[in-house]
Amino acid sequence: MKINSRIAATAVLVAVSTQQASAVEGGLGAYLPGSRTSFAGIVPGPGSYVGLDLVTSSGSVTGLSLGGLPIRADTDLKLSFAKFSYTYVFDAALWGGTPAININIPFVIDANLTFTGITPPLVGVPIDDTTSGVGDITITPMVGWHSGMLHYSAGFSIFAPTGSYSTASIDIPNRTINALNTGKNIWSFQPVFAVTHMNPDTGLEFSGAASLLFSTRNKATDYQNAPALNLEGAVMQHLPSGWAFGAVGYVYQQLDDDSGSGAAATKAALGASSLQARVFGAGPMITYSGATIFGQQASFQFKYLTEFGAKRRFESDTLWLNFAITF
Repeated sequence: MKINSRIAATAVLVAVSTQQASAVEGGLGAYLPGSRTSFAGIVPGPGSYVGLDLVTSSGSVTGLSLGGLPIRADTDLKLSFAKFSYTYVFDAALWGGTPAININIPFVIDANLTFTGITPPLVGVPIDDTTSGVGDITITPMVGWHSGMLHYSAGFSIFAPTGSYSTASIDIPNRTINALNTGKNIWSFQPVFAVTHMNPDTGLEFSGAASLLFSTRNKATDYQNAPALNLEGAVMQHLPSGWAFGAVGYVYQQLDDDSGSGAAATKAALGASSLQARVFGAGPMITYSGATIFGQQASFQFKYLTEFGAKRRFESDTLWLNFAITF
């Protein structure tokens, strides 16, 4: 069994993904944990790789801040988005490895937030807020190396505030709010190191990635998200038929408490001593790399991720389908 560009392309094309409802200020981060799984450490051969992700997620949290508005109630969020990915791998060498660049353009198909107000002037009032549109674009330059069965890469993701954003507003006569955004109004930066060990004889793969997410202050709300550590991994069994089966998992942990007057106001409103967030996630994954579409090599990837142990962020169940094609 050999590693081919169809399989490796999937890893690159889903290596960076965004969740476009809000930031940790809002229960979700700029980076979607579980994005770097199978073949996370591999940069494929020179060429162009195009991908499409379709993601649907449903989660809940008790207490959060959206667009500067603290919400104490139990809050549910249903989210679906599509993401276009393009990766170009250069036919060149850099620091002894292969350089590449990836761009992700997300589009929020539908984000729906619901809760029942427990504070004036919305006590007992069911609230439903929705949004859609282009989200925050991500650009990631990276370099990959290979040494026998070991493959590893280093990258630096830049999350640009290209999505729409406005602070939350309350329509008291109609008892509604406008709080959801497709962007986060901040820049985020994420250095990442990933590694893959793939045995071509047995088809057994072990992959892992470690990254740190740093964000600028949201000037509209004076809210500063603390740095966050993401640890992700996958164990996959690849078959000669092109199918692969396995499991993936991740840990998200903020390394400090959020700060700024917006964070202080949120703490006071929620009666919280800290806004430091964490969550764990795990689930099955299936891939297929034997397809041909329009004469081009193509691959598919499906995974289901369920979260647990969440603190100060949404705890969600996510269905994720990826399609990648090589040019």
